[in-house]
Amino acid sequence: MLKFNKRLTALAFLTLMVASSTVPAVATQDQSPVEQLCRLRPGIKPVCTVLVTDPNGVVIRSGPDFNARRIGVIPYQHDVNVRVTECSGEWVKLAARPGWIHYRYLEMAGD
Repeated sequence: MLKFNKRLTALAFLTLMVASSTVPAVATQDQSPVEQLCRLRPGIKPVCTVLVTDPNGVVIRSGPDFNARRIGVIPYQHDVNVRVTECSGEWVKLAARPGWIHYRYLEMAGD
């Protein structure tokens, strides 16, 4: 039967837990709010899954502007894939269909 050193096993377990945990990317001043929302890093595809956090849902707009035409709504706590573009500012583009939503009503889904 194998003998285990309890202290060494505990240290190895804690090291594994810390090393495998997800640490959000540190926001930099030159990142837009949506880049920070999606925790984008250089070389990573600019698509992420976000969750709607506003109890009223979020309005889908035809362009990245509050004055753009309303084309739909995503309900509270629904997740959606969005694309971050360089010119989007505080807006993200829906990845699978037309439309834009403001980052203020969203949070990163999952890790």
